[in-house]
Amino acid sequence: MPLDPELQRRLSTAEGYLMLGLFDDAAVELDSLPAETQGREEVLTVRLALCQATERWAAMQAAARRLLDLEPASSDWCIALAYATRRAESIEQARLILMEALDRHPLEPLVHYNLACYDCQLGDVPSAKQFIERALRLKPSMGRMALEDEDLAPIWASLAHDLSEE
Repeated sequence: MPLDPELQRRLSTAEGYLMLGLFDDAAVELDSLPAETQGREEVLTVRLALCQATERWAAMQAAARRLLDLEPASSDWCIALAYATRRAESIEQARLILMEALDRHPLEPLVHYNLACYDCQLGDVPSAKQFIERALRLKPSMGRMALEDEDLAPIWASLAHDLSEE
């Protein structure tokens, strides 16, 4: 169902506040939306972004779970849920979420990329290398990002070597 113009305007206002770093104003705008709109994908997406920006990880998990319920075929919400879970609970729990997502989204490079990050942080360098290789086969442009991602620092040397050979 399309958004009515008033809801669209108010969501745009909340997004504008969010982009400007006016997080309290964005929260007020979102919280003042009618109750029947709070579970809409468009509203939850903005709420998820606000929770991430304000590091409210448990609330981000809740928004990601609701979005995943609404759009189970989207890898975005699996990745967001794992990201929030890493911060709210543990890398191990986040990794479990992404391993499940991998079954549903085997061609999504960000799932592989994030699994490489988690495995690096957990000390499983061989597995991390396999995941980053898959991510880069699926999306070669991620190489620069990987070489700047602190989570992947344990494999930077081998990654830089592999990328220089291409």
